[in-house]
Amino acid sequence: MEENEILLPNRKEFLKDLESEVFNKLVIFDISGFGNINHYYGYSFGEKILKLISLRLEDKFIGSKIYYLGADVFAAASCFELSKDRFIQSIKSIIWYFGYTPIELDEYKVYIPLRAGVAINYNELVFSAEFALKQTRVLKHNLVIYDSEQHHINHPNSSSIKEDLYWETQIIQAIKKDKFEIFAQSISNQTDKKYEVLVRMKDEKGKIVSPYFFLERAKKLNLYSEITKKIVQKSFEFFDSKNIEFSINLSISDILEKDVVDYIIQKIYEFDIGHLLTIEITESEGIDNLEEVISFIRIVKSLGVKIAIDDFGTGYSNFSYLVTLQADFIKLDGSIIQDLNKSKTAKAVVEAIVFFAQKVGIKTVAEFVSSKEIFNICKELDIDYFQGYYFDEPKNVKELKLK
Repeated sequence: MEENEILLPNRKEFLKDLESEVFNKLVIFDISGFGNINHYYGYSFGEKILKLISLRLEDKFIGSKIYYLGADVFAAASCFELSKDRFIQSIKSIIWYFGYTPIELDEYKVYIPLRAGVAINYNELVFSAEFALKQTRVLKHNLVIYDSEQHHINHPNSSSIKEDLYWETQIIQAIKKDKFEIFAQSISNQTDKKYEVLVRMKDEKGKIVSPYFFLERAKKLNLYSEITKKIVQKSFEFFDSKNIEFSINLSISDILEKDVVDYIIQKIYEFDIGHLLTIEITESEGIDNLEEVISFIRIVKSLGVKIAIDDFGTGYSNFSYLVTLQADFIKLDGSIIQDLNKSKTAKAVVEAIVFFAQKVGIKTVAEFVSSKEIFNICKELDIDYFQGYYFDEPKNVKELKLK
């Protein structure tokens, strides 16, 4: 056996396994520009790199079977037991990991940009994943996902197709014609006021559309990251030189998208705005890829950015990772805040969170403060900042009266 031989199952075993129909999820990885590595460093070096890539994939991709399909192509297949959300998050984590963590070999550091085509719940998994991989070049994106439940390819009579096609057209046109608007809502205490940036979209008639109608659909279309970039650009432009702190929302999906991270870091440098910026990470989405998230946080914190954990207090709220993620703020989930005047349990939960936050030096923010009664309870509980309709509703930033 040669030293650099890749020990992963090969294409023949891959096709045999797929025939058994135990898998319903498949990703095919292709290394962008691998030919350049062979030409520059030599084919022997390239073989060593492929071996190290196979070892990394085995180490990072849990719950799936990894294959080497030849040349610079790898695949991972997963069975029904692994949820598709976890499968997709693992793929994004791997793309992020390879893009930011170079392989060090023979005194060289080599970065491995990956493209990935994903197919979920299709009868022809290989064909669908290969087609998705080809689309990465067409769409100039490193990840394309085809999910039969979302794309309705096998359900031409679905009653939801007309609505999906309508919103798909609206989202694509909004991106092409820059029809996204930034709104803002204040976050304040006795002395300070800052703002959370919120996204809205204009439809074909110029009407403002709630994110409820387009954000999840944008994720299905793999266009969510494009919206994130537009919001980053517009919010940075607006708050540039205003010396007012503001926050933007990033999902775990955003943080695991290498091109989104690159874009945000570039814009922080370009506008020199890190000292004014807070990034809110949605806690309820789950953080399975702590290593990548922590790496991102370290990078932006070195640029002066603060970190807030959004919607804390619901789901699987975990106090320990608040410290691990170096959180500066905890945003208390609005559903708990709204119940403060009705539920002793809600009040006890908030008291526990505030007590912990004060001990470790994290500031707290109450969301959805909708009445004077709730506001007074929040003050009694010693919460630091307040946000909600009792103070103001989200407004287009053009309408803000800033000193």
